[in-house]
Amino acid sequence: MNRLDTAVLDAPVVVPRDGTEVRSGALAHDLPAHLAAYGSRPGAAEPDELLAAVDAAALTGRGGGHFPTSVKWRSVRAAGPGGTVVVNAAEGEPASAKDAALLQTRPHLVLDGLVTAREVVLADDAVVWLHEGAEATSRALRRAMAERDDMVGVRVLTAPGRYLSGEATGIIRALEGGPVLPRFVPDPARPWTDRPVLVANAETVARVALVARGLPGADSSLLTVVSARHRTVVDAAGELTLGEVVDRWWEPPAPGAAPTALLLGGYGGSWVGWERARGLRLDALRPAGLSLGAGLVAPLPAGSCLLEETARLVRYFAESSAGQCGPCVLGLAAVADLVDDLVAGRLSASGRRLLERHRAEIAGRGACRLPDGALRMLASALDLAEEQGHRHRRGRRRGCSPTRSDLLPIPEAAPR
Repeated sequence: MNRLDTAVLDAPVVVPRDGTEVRSGALAHDLPAHLAAYGSRPGAAEPDELLAAVDAAALTGRGGGHFPTSVKWRSVRAAGPGGTVVVNAAEGEPASAKDAALLQTRPHLVLDGLVTAREVVLADDAVVWLHEGAEATSRALRRAMAERDDMVGVRVLTAPGRYLSGEATGIIRALEGGPVLPRFVPDPARPWTDRPVLVANAETVARVALVARGLPGADSSLLTVVSARHRTVVDAAGELTLGEVVDRWWEPPAPGAAPTALLLGGYGGSWVGWERARGLRLDALRPAGLSLGAGLVAPLPAGSCLLEETARLVRYFAESSAGQCGPCVLGLAAVADLVDDLVAGRLSASGRRLLERHRAEIAGRGACRLPDGALRMLASALDLAEEQGHRHRRGRRRGCSPTRSDLLPIPEAAPR
C-alpha cells in the first residue's frame, strides 16, 4: 500500500489564518480521481462485520470526544430503522480547518462514509451540516454530490457560525424543529427525543470509509497546526511526536525559533509547556493526561503572552454562551472579567479567591460542555504560568513581548 491508499490526506493542506478556502496542498479529488486512489465503495456489507472491523481498528470519534465509534453507531442501530445520519462538518473549533480541508479535497471519502453510515444504522434521511459562510466548502461538497447517484435524500443544511452550532445535541434539537442550541440529555448514548439520530464528525466517517475497504483507519489523525499567517491541516501518523509535528508544519516567527507552549486539542483543550510536549507521541497522549481532542496544535511563540491568549479565549467562550444556563450566562462572564483583571495586573487576593470559587461552582454544570472546556483550558494556563514564573503584576508583563500579539483566530460571536 502507498501513502495515498491508506491516508485521508496524502499531503498537507494550507488554508488562511482566517477563512477556510484551501490555498494549496493535496490535490482535490473529483469522482474519477477518488476511484483511482481508493477504489469503489464496497457494497452494503453485513453491519456487524463492518462494526467489528471498526472495533478492530480502535476507531474513535474525531470531533473532540474520542468516544468509540462502533458503540455510538450500535446504539443508533439498536433504536430501529427510519432515523437520520448527520455528517457534522461545521468546524466547531474556530481555529480548526480539517472539515474544510476534507470536503474541499476529499469530499467523496466523506460521502462514502455517510452512505455507509446510513446503511449501517438503517437511516432513511441524511444531512451534511455546515457553518454559514463556508462557501468554498459548500461549493466543493455540492459538486461532489452532483457526481454521484447515491445522494438521494441527502440534504445540506447550514447553521449559524457560532461555536456551539456544531454541538451534537444542538444539531439534533434543530432537526427536531427547535433552535440550534445544546440541551441536557439524560442518556448521552440516546440524545434524541423521537427518531434516532447519528451525529458523526466528517473525519470519523472518512476513516470508516477506509475501514470498509479493509484499510487502516485509525493509525493517523488530522491535525490543524496554527501559524501566524496560515493554518496547515495534516494527516499525522500516531508515532510522530508533537515536537516533530511542530518542526515539520509550524512556521515560526523567526527561523529556528521554538515555541514556549502548545494549546493542544482545541480552545477547550490544554496548554502544555514545550519542553514537556515536544517528546510526547500522538498515540500516547492519554497516559500523560492529554488528548488530541479536535486535532488542534497551536504553538505559542516566544514572547507571546500565555495569559493574554488565555484571557482572549475565556472571553470568547463567555460571548459564545448559549444563554440558557447560569454557569455560562453569569459564571463564565464573571470568570472572563477576573482573568482580564489578572492580565492587567489588578487582580487582588480577594479577586483570586473569587476566581477559584467561580471555577469550583461552574465545573460540571450546564447543558453543554462549554464551561468545562473553558475552565480546563484556563486551569492548564494558570498551572503553566505558575510553573514558568509568568506573572502579571501592577500592569507589568514579565517574559512577554511589550507588543500584544494575538495568536489564535477568534471570530466574532454570532448572535443567538
